Amino acid sequence: MTGSETEPSARPSAADDWLTPGRFALLLGLLILAAFPGVLLGGRTFVIRDFGMFGYPLAYYHRESFWRGELPLWNPLSHCGVPFLAQWNTLTLYPFSLIYLLLPLSWSLSFFCLAHLFWGGLGMYFLAYRWTHHRLAAGLAGLIFAFNGLSLNALMWPNIAATLGWLPWVVWLVQQAWREGGKTVVWATLAGAAQMLAGGPEPILLTWLILLLLACGDWLQRRGSRWKIVWRFSGMTILVALVSAAQLLPFLELLAHSQRDTGFGSSEWSMPVWGWANFLVPLFRTHPTAQGLFLQAEQNWTSSYYAGVGTILLVAVTVRRVRDWRVRLLAALLCVSLVLALGDRGLLYRALRFCLPMVGFARYPIKFVILTLAVAPLLAAFGLQALTCKTTLMGRFEWACGLGILLLIGLIVALTGKGPVPDYLWGVTWHNGLARAGLFVLVLVITRALLNSDRKST
Repeated sequence: MTGSETEPSARPSAADDWLTPGRFALLLGLLILAAFPGVLLGGRTFVIRDFGMFGYPLAYYHRESFWRGELPLWNPLSHCGVPFLAQWNTLTLYPFSLIYLLLPLSWSLSFFCLAHLFWGGLGMYFLAYRWTHHRLAAGLAGLIFAFNGLSLNALMWPNIAATLGWLPWVVWLVQQAWREGGKTVVWATLAGAAQMLAGGPEPILLTWLILLLLACGDWLQRRGSRWKIVWRFSGMTILVALVSAAQLLPFLELLAHSQRDTGFGSSEWSMPVWGWANFLVPLFRTHPTAQGLFLQAEQNWTSSYYAGVGTILLVAVTVRRVRDWRVRLLAALLCVSLVLALGDRGLLYRALRFCLPMVGFARYPIKFVILTLAVAPLLAAFGLQALTCKTTLMGRFEWACGLGILLLIGLIVALTGKGPVPDYLWGVTWHNGLARAGLFVLVLVITRALLNSDRKST
C-alpha cells in the first residue's frame, strides 16, 4: 500500500462519512466533560503536584499584575525575587492567558488547561485527516493524542498543556504553508507564534524538529518547487521568531546569565530500563505517593505515558502494511525517542550530548516521550486506514501481534510477582494488567466485527 496526500486509499464507509469535524469536536468535548465534570462545572479544581505548587502561583501573580495594569517582569514573592517574563513558561505574553486573567482563577486556570487538551485533540484530527483522508482514522488519532497518559499528566502545567495543544496545528499549518504559500503562511505563522509564546521549550523544539524533517522529506520527494520549500520554511521560522521576540529575547538573556550551561543536563529522571513495559501495563513497577498517584521509582516528571495497547497494535500494522515515506520517518522518530528517553542507559543520549552540547541545557531525558506520543497517534491513524482497506482485512499478522501483546502483558505481570513487591502493589499491577488485556481483546473483537460488516456492505 502506498500513502497518498491527495487521494484516499479506500472508499469511505458510512461511519467514516459521519465523523465530520463538527461531530468529532462534539464527541471530544463530551468525553472531556465526562472525564472532568466537576472541574468544568466549577465544583472542583486541579491542585495536585506542580499545578498547585507552580502553575497556580504563577497565574495568580500574573493576574494580580494584570489588574494593577503592570507587565510582570519580576516576581518578588519567590526565592527572594526572580525574573518572571523571562522565564518563558509563565505565559506572560500568551494571548489566550486572558482566559484566566479575566475569569475567576480557581475555575478558569483548570478550564484553560482542559481547553488546550480539546484544542490539541482537534488539531490532531485535522492533521491526521490531511495525511490519511480517513475520518475514522483521524478521529482515533485525535482521541489518542488527547487522552494518553502524558497529555493528561501535562494538565498540571498550564504552559506545557498549551504548547502540546498547539503542536498538531503547527505541524499541519506550517507544512501546508510551505507547499501552498499565500494566506496559509499567515495562519502558520500565527499558530507557530502562539505555541512559541506558550512557553514549553521541549515540545516546541520537538515540534520544529518534526517540521524540519518533513520539509527535508518534501524536498527530497520533489513535492513542489524545492526553492519554494526552502524559502517558505525559512521565512516562517524567521517570522515566528520575530513575532515572539518580546518573549524569546528576555529568555535568552536569562539563559546566558543562569546556572544552565551545556553541562547542566544529566541523565537524571530517565525512563527506567524496563520503562517500555509501561506502554502495556502502565502501573508496572510504580509506587503510590501520598496523593494517590503512581510514579516510577526513577523519574517523577510524568506519572504516565500510556497511550493504549491498541495503539501499539496499530503502529505495528502501519509499519508492516503502509509504504509511505512519512510512515518511515515517523517510525524512525518513535524508535529514536524511545531510546533517547532511557538517558545514558540507551547510549544514544550520551552520544547526542557529545555531538550537540546544547542538549545539555535541557533536563530529564524522559521528556523525549513527548516526541513518542506526538507521532504515535499519526502512525495509529495510518494503521486503521490500512485495516479498513478492502484488501487488508485483519489477517494472520494482526492476530499474531495481538496474541504477542497479550503474552507480553502476562509476562510483565508475572515479573511483578517475582520481585520484592508488597502484596497490595502486586494486586494493583495484576488488576491493571488484566484490565488492559480484557479491553484489548474487546477492541480486537469489535474491530474485527466492524471491518467484516463494512466489507460486506461495500
